[in-house]
Amino acid sequence: MKKLDNSREKFMHVNVDNASFQMEFDDEYVDKSDLISLTNKFINKSRRFMCVTRPRRFGKSVTVKMLNAYYSRGCDSKALFSDLKIASTTDFEMHLNQHDVIYLDMTEFADNEENGNKYLENLNTGTVSELKDTYKDNFDKDNRYSLPEAIRCLKRRFIFIIDEWDFVFREYPNNSNLHENFINLLRALFKGVGENFVELVYMTGILPIARYNTQSALNNFNEYTILKSSNYSQYYGFTENEVKTLCEKYQLDFETAKFWYNGYKVGEYEIYNPNSIKKLITRREFQSYWSYTSAYGIVTEAINLNFEGLKDDIIKLCSGSAISISRPEIKSFNTADLKFKNKVAIYIYLVHLGYLGYDDADATIYVPNEETRVELLNSVKENHWPKFESALKLSEQVVAATYNKDSETVATLLSKIHEDKVPALEYNNESALRYVVLMAYLATERDYMAPLNEFPTGKGFADIVYLPMSANAKDKPAIIIELKKDASAKIALEQIKERDYVSRVKEYTDNILLIGINYDSKTKQHSCVIEEYPKQ
Repeated sequence: MKKLDNSREKFMHVNVDNASFQMEFDDEYVDKSDLISLTNKFINKSRRFMCVTRPRRFGKSVTVKMLNAYYSRGCDSKALFSDLKIASTTDFEMHLNQHDVIYLDMTEFADNEENGNKYLENLNTGTVSELKDTYKDNFDKDNRYSLPEAIRCLKRRFIFIIDEWDFVFREYPNNSNLHENFINLLRALFKGVGENFVELVYMTGILPIARYNTQSALNNFNEYTILKSSNYSQYYGFTENEVKTLCEKYQLDFETAKFWYNGYKVGEYEIYNPNSIKKLITRREFQSYWSYTSAYGIVTEAINLNFEGLKDDIIKLCSGSAISISRPEIKSFNTADLKFKNKVAIYIYLVHLGYLGYDDADATIYVPNEETRVELLNSVKENHWPKFESALKLSEQVVAATYNKDSETVATLLSKIHEDKVPALEYNNESALRYVVLMAYLATERDYMAPLNEFPTGKGFADIVYLPMSANAKDKPAIIIELKKDASAKIALEQIKERDYVSRVKEYTDNILLIGINYDSKTKQHSCVIEEYPKQ
């Protein structure tokens, strides 16, 4: 084999060095290197085609940098990995810097044209140029090669590491011709004859692999998405134990971090946004560190079309409710078509972007944490939805009456919200009562964290708990709500006391309001009792 050029600084795509991964150690690095043991098992096997998708800022780029540093023969990474988990495995040195690697960050090939018409030209020209520089004797100097042609000409096997595979779909959503040509490029690389030159493909992105008509464009890929548990669940995002360790190290309150950044359920794991946790460590302030993307702009436009009462559902989600969706509809989502034919497609897109969470156990979507709730509510406010503004005004009356312990007014307003917001067929469902209460307290979003449903405390689970944000609501009471149907508000209130629901809430504040609410399915009226917890 021809010896490679030692001056690697000009190489961005072929046998890249480990400098970018080295820089990750300057930040708070959480060791995910045991992932490499999984990918090693797939080299030159039928399952060597992998696509892992997660929301933005969930550690995807860090992982691909790690894989490149480990596999690329353009560097020596033994010392870099020596203190990481992978170093203790039996196959650590077998693949360490032993492979030809093509590393592609798909965002690098963007052009200044609105429709990305030069995107594929940039991709092909840039990568092929490096291949020619690296493997000089294998090419006809005068020929212009596409990337698949260049790979076939070399007759070498490569590991492909691809970050942001879905960039063209998100950045140029209206250029269907570019989408198709891009997919055809991937097909040429990874299907048919192209498969013979592939040792491993590891692709990451936000959206699942595009489909054309009813077929996957790359059906030889195994996909690992945020919608379904897999062996990769713990490698993207921080796990609860990892966040606990970081909070202890930097003396941050773990429970508050959990309220703000937890909530992504992937199999057995509760996953946190790593970007937000890292910024929390640096700035030491619990707030939203979310940032809008061009992709969210697409969704905002779609939401404003208000498919099937979509705006009402977004308000419902922001209030703390979950919404059921059918599994067949989940599978019908198509990355190649972001015109959104129904509201479920928008929901799934929001899940992939990280604005919503998905619970596979009961096929429901929900707002995962305080951070994303804040951002969704900000988006709603910016768009001035009349229904949201009217719901907020009504909720403000409920909250004011609650502070005044005016239980009669609260009960009257609850009955009004129930009548206005709950469809006739669902009117007497027990879940409707919870929804009505969550909508009634929508205005708490200004001073309170997201409502805690079935909050474990004392000798059971409090139905709904609102905890004030420590930063801007120190004078606000915590609110504990117990719900009953066809019983009495007094019984609900007594349950709060008997089961000592205040025990855990007292860890945050001793300024607490206890609220018992009952719904009578015969009279279709609500009753309410409010008491102030006596401060110790």
